[in-house]
Amino acid sequence: MSTIPMAFRLAVMLVFGAFGVGAIGWLAGLWPGDDARATVDHCYVTYDRQEQRHSRCVGNWTRGSHGYSGPVHGVAVGESWQVLTAEPNSAYEWEVAVPAAERQPRVLADTTDAWTFSPGSARSALTPMAAGALVVALAWAVVSVVTVPRRARVAEPDTPDDVPAR
Repeated sequence: MSTIPMAFRLAVMLVFGAFGVGAIGWLAGLWPGDDARATVDHCYVTYDRQEQRHSRCVGNWTRGSHGYSGPVHGVAVGESWQVLTAEPNSAYEWEVAVPAAERQPRVLADTTDAWTFSPGSARSALTPMAAGALVVALAWAVVSVVTVPRRARVAEPDTPDDVPAR
């Protein structure tokens, strides 16, 4: 009965570790040609039936030297931001001016969405955190299965040779 060589176990752990570090680096904008900031182009506010204020922002960012645009989640749109439109658009939203200090927040981004580092983005940040947790769980499961010796996984029954003769 042979066990899995230690070199193979280490190689598997290094591959999964490199994949995890690469995924985190890509999300954080640490690859060449990436930018860890997004440019917020437009923000809109609306009110629901209970007169609760809601906002959404759109912007652009780069990943892998390619430009992307889409929603920027978690931008803390202030009450004091100047309203640009007197009449709402077809979605019953008013556009507000984005102050210069809020125009380029740090973000985690992929090719479709960006998430700012703010308390307002905690709910939106669950998506990339869940994906990261799944990658870690998969790596843990594979390494656990690979590192357990075969003898511990399959219990062999006693053979007649092990029984003492009478």
